[in-house]
Order: sequence, then C-alpha cells, then structure tokens
Amino acid sequence: MIPRKYPCKSVTYDHDYESKNQTDPFWQNPAITADFYDLTSWKNGRNGAIAEKVGDVRFHNFKVADNKLAGIEFSVTDHHGDNTTRINGALIVGRTNNSELALEISEPYGIINPRTENFRVDGARFFNFDWNEAAALSSCSHCFHP
Repeated sequence: MIPRKYPCKSVTYDHDYESKNQTDPFWQNPAITADFYDLTSWKNGRNGAIAEKVGDVRFHNFKVADNKLAGIEFSVTDHHGDNTTRINGALIVGRTNNSELALEISEPYGIINPRTENFRVDGARFFNFDWNEAAALSSCSHCFHP
C-alpha cells in the first residue's frame, strides 16, 4: 500500500523535476498519508497487524495481544524518507492471563521492524514479554528473502 493522491493514475518519475522547481520526482501523482486507527487484535496465528510493502502508512492506537509471531510487523517501507511510516501510541501485550499452549511455546515479538529505513515508533507500550526468547522489538522483517 503506497497511497497516492490519484490512486487510479500511473506513477511517473520525472527526471527533470528540479528544473521544473519541484521537490518530488513523482510530483504528478504525489504520495499521501494513509492513517489507520484503533485496531484491536488478539490471538492470531501470526501477527496482530502486518504491513508488507508500504509508503506513508501510519498505525494509531493499535492494541494487540497474545499473537504467536508479533504484535505488529512492517516488512518494507517505501522510500518517502523523513520516517513517515510509523506506529503511534500502540499497546502491545506479549502474553495475557488468557494464554494457551501454542503461545506458551512460541517466542513472539512486540514489533518486528522493517528491513528498510524510514520507520518510526512513537509512544508504544510493551507488556509481558518475559518467557522463552520473547522480546519487545525485533529487526529486519523477512530478511530471509533475497
């Protein structure tokens, strides 16, 4: 998901954008922000929320718990720069009192960060990552890909 101002229009790189006094080589169809708010997700077989290849996508106030791989995972962030892709104000719980065997034997992460740059996390709170090799943060989502 790489949201653009005109979603049905093609994305064209303008090699002469600077001579036209533009700061974005994709100025004819600029990137825009996609905001997602207040997701509550728990006990998923993989992640509470996952974003694969994304542009300026922002998750606000997500609440995730008891997920076997990760609370939230971003795989590849597009090259918009300025840390536009982000998580704001998340509540991430590794394990609640309502646990189950599949979770007890797993080693989840709170957030799995992307394998690219330009990603930011603000105001995330992490709880109960205190068993096996569970951890609040992990790096390099899907780094086994070529």
